[in-house]
Amino acid sequence: MIENHSAANSAPMRQSMPTPAAAIEAIPASQRVTRLLGERLELVEDLWETVLRSECPPEQAERLLRLKQLSDPDEADVTGAIVQLIREMDLAEAIAAARAFSLYFQLVNILEQHIEEDTYLDSLKNQENGPSDPFLPALANQTDPATFRQLFARLRSLNVPPAQLEKLLRTLDLRLVFTAHPTEIVRHTVRHKQRRVATLIQKLEQGSGLNCLERQGLRLQLEEEIRLWWRTDELHQFKPTVLDEVDYALHYFQQVLFDAMPQLRDRIRAALKLSYPDVEPPRDSFCTFGSWVGSDRDGNPSVTPDITWRTACYQRQLMLERYLKAVNELSDQLSISMQWSQVSPALLESLEMDRLRFPEIYEERAARYRLEPYRLKLSYTMERLRLTHQRNQQLADAGWESPCDGSAPPPPMGGSMAPAPTQELHYSTVDEFRYDLELIQDSLERTGLSCESLQHLISQAQIFAFCLASLDIRQESTRHSDALDELSRYLQLAVPYGEMDEAQRVEWLLSEIQTRRPLLPPTAKWSAATAETFAVFRMLQRLQQEFGSRICRTYVISMSHTVSDLLEVLLLAKEAGLVDPLAQRAGLLVVPLFETVEDLQRAPAVMGTLFRHPFYLALLGSDGGQPLQEVMLGYSDSNKDSGFLSSNWEIHKAQIALQRLAIEHGVALRIFHGRGGSVGRGGGPAYQAILAQPSGTLSGRIKITEQGEVLASKYSLPELALYNLETVTTAVLQNSLVSSPVDETPSWNELMGRLAARSRDHYRALVHDNPDLVAFFQQVTPIEEISKLQISSRPARRKSGAKDLSSLRAIPWVFGWTQSRFLLPSWFGVGAALQEELDQDPGQLELLRLLYQRWPFFRMLISKVEMTLSKVDLDLAHHYVQALGRSENREAFEAIFQSIAAEFGLTRDLVLAITGHSRLLDGDPALQLSVDLRNRTIIPLGFLQVALLRRLRDQNRQPPMSETSASSSDDGRTYSRSELLRGALLTINGIAAGMRNTG
Repeated sequence: MIENHSAANSAPMRQSMPTPAAAIEAIPASQRVTRLLGERLELVEDLWETVLRSECPPEQAERLLRLKQLSDPDEADVTGAIVQLIREMDLAEAIAAARAFSLYFQLVNILEQHIEEDTYLDSLKNQENGPSDPFLPALANQTDPATFRQLFARLRSLNVPPAQLEKLLRTLDLRLVFTAHPTEIVRHTVRHKQRRVATLIQKLEQGSGLNCLERQGLRLQLEEEIRLWWRTDELHQFKPTVLDEVDYALHYFQQVLFDAMPQLRDRIRAALKLSYPDVEPPRDSFCTFGSWVGSDRDGNPSVTPDITWRTACYQRQLMLERYLKAVNELSDQLSISMQWSQVSPALLESLEMDRLRFPEIYEERAARYRLEPYRLKLSYTMERLRLTHQRNQQLADAGWESPCDGSAPPPPMGGSMAPAPTQELHYSTVDEFRYDLELIQDSLERTGLSCESLQHLISQAQIFAFCLASLDIRQESTRHSDALDELSRYLQLAVPYGEMDEAQRVEWLLSEIQTRRPLLPPTAKWSAATAETFAVFRMLQRLQQEFGSRICRTYVISMSHTVSDLLEVLLLAKEAGLVDPLAQRAGLLVVPLFETVEDLQRAPAVMGTLFRHPFYLALLGSDGGQPLQEVMLGYSDSNKDSGFLSSNWEIHKAQIALQRLAIEHGVALRIFHGRGGSVGRGGGPAYQAILAQPSGTLSGRIKITEQGEVLASKYSLPELALYNLETVTTAVLQNSLVSSPVDETPSWNELMGRLAARSRDHYRALVHDNPDLVAFFQQVTPIEEISKLQISSRPARRKSGAKDLSSLRAIPWVFGWTQSRFLLPSWFGVGAALQEELDQDPGQLELLRLLYQRWPFFRMLISKVEMTLSKVDLDLAHHYVQALGRSENREAFEAIFQSIAAEFGLTRDLVLAITGHSRLLDGDPALQLSVDLRNRTIIPLGFLQVALLRRLRDQNRQPPMSETSASSSDDGRTYSRSELLRGALLTINGIAAGMRNTG
């Protein structure tokens, strides 16, 4: 039987939670989201119960349903009853329970995504031309996301000049970067099944016109799909490769974003016409995408130059296949005959040029399309796309070190005429493809016609080009300095690079960058790490030569500390031909990533030194005539280093200082926000986070990471994707147009400085200064088991074998605390800092309440803490401590837990005092209902996880399939280590689905 320990003294810690029905009654009817969740939850729970009864033995199904029933707060002695029920389970039943609750949460996730989508669609249908409520909050203080139509109407009512808006729209530049940090642990296979289930649920919910038989048929299909899902393994059978991760991330482009982006363009244009009819809309590519998947090599030895090259080829392949399909559909649509419509001379002239280039296509199609010029033109276009696709495949197979002219020419399409070389016929750039499409569009418009499908295709070509998403290279700073040190020793410099001080390094680097003399001996032999560092830059040069600069123009330097960190990359780029010192041009944008608190504080000084060098300024790319500098700010490591409050304040201050510096030197600044999915890594609602950015620091430009774990919740459904993209855009416009002078209030900044310093001291006292914290984290969270989940090509630690916190990546750090329900990185230290301020002056509470009402930055901080606190379950966390902590650590671990519990109570009480809420999340009833539902239902999974982890960790060796008597249960059953690990990993899967934002 599965062993467990009761959680002593736990009942008082858990807050009582209303049942769904009671919660819904307590919320005003106007809250449509809460009503929909209550209504549709009945369907999901009914489906879940039906599947369990059909797939599990009757006794097992009853126990699983009883386990869920026990999570109802109306049940007496919840903890004891759950523990007793889990004790009665054998391993097979425990695994079934973990799978059942994981399935439940994933069904609820699908339900909530559809509700979000439906709510957004309703807002589009019901919105009026302008705001009718005269008491709406000022735009700078608005917290509810706005649509394009609502925002432009409000800007009009505020008399924002059309010229001001048009100037901003002209330079609007939003970049969303998908990252390879997959704490999203759902298999691709399961994701496809979820999509089918989601589609059927949507049909059933929206099918008001369905008759009884049709509804019954849909219901049976749903049960069938979920049963197939139940019999599918949730866990990856192998560790995913980098290219598996590439395929996973690109899934959202293929399924949703490719078709959604033209609709985003249409919506912003339509909204402008209503309020600002004379304002020119932004260019189609005002919102573009980047990716770290296949190019982020920081701590991931699996990301080689060959992998990045193959990633670029794969992305181009996907785009070419979509373009081929779209052009083929256009050919069916544009059946216009010259007998009934004029054709522009430019199009006719291009057809004559195409006839000479593609005589075999002319011979084959001319008779059929003799009077249908658009179809004939599209036939040539399809052939050029086919040849481009063929060349791309040849380059993917040959690798990045293949000759620049490609491989052998393609075989003839037919006929006896030998084809011209492939490179003369394929599309060498997306501009050539767009030119052909725009010729057709221009000809149609000259004759009074338009074609929406053609316009959408032109927009897609502008947004995605042939590369789909720009690849950002990322590497840790010491890799470059180590490579240059090895080079300097080979060249026998008087002072090796590794022994130079910072001033010497900067002087040497600048002198070498500005000369064309090669520095790298072509025949020298290097260590493996240095050889790969040099190879990355040669591969980059080859990528840009083949794909154009758009495929990969950004090089992010993680752990940037000094000026030399940036100059090192420029020197290596120069050696690869990516920097021309005489022309003072660079094909690479070097982006420092400032991560720790110390680095954030140093960032203005580092960038100021660089901006004072005219040569460096000349190498920056241009944005509207100004040099453009991109700077990345890291939320994850600064949070791990100093806690939530300190991290956010230092990032806020760094943005203001960097923007002032950029203005002083005439530089356009683009801030790249390295936000994670969880609050502890900068996550949270994007709209509020963007509005909370310091006033004047955006200017219509922003770059944001989209972590692997949030992709499904943001981009799995078309309208959900459009909602996310629209709200991000409106937030950037709103922040850029509506200034908020409160960021400059001296007394408020002084207060935040005190709070940040106190919070950091309290956080570091526990996390970095307590000698027992590392052991506590390793024992009472499933961190070691998380590292065994086959969810990422990337190691959990930066250095293999190291067990200290400095080597642990921020993602598993947050993931571990979330699984055990502490969620410590997202709130610890906040309460102590606030209390110290109030101890000095109790009257400061009124000021804190004022800041919450008036200052978007402070409101965002408190709101994130409030949301995170609502997900904490200290009695369950205490059970992890008691059951998983070793006996020799019991006293030390209990002291750590009591410290955490005291800080939790203090933080919760002060957050409630500042917000004026009587209960956490009272200001967001829909979120409160969702969190309550998840908090309740996730409890059995936590107890299951502890039971399985305890048994698993009791085995001190790698066991055979049958365990010795020492690991046998009271009923004589024996379990293998692999079986126990599988059960534990399934609980991690289920809790991740239930918590949603995991790492």
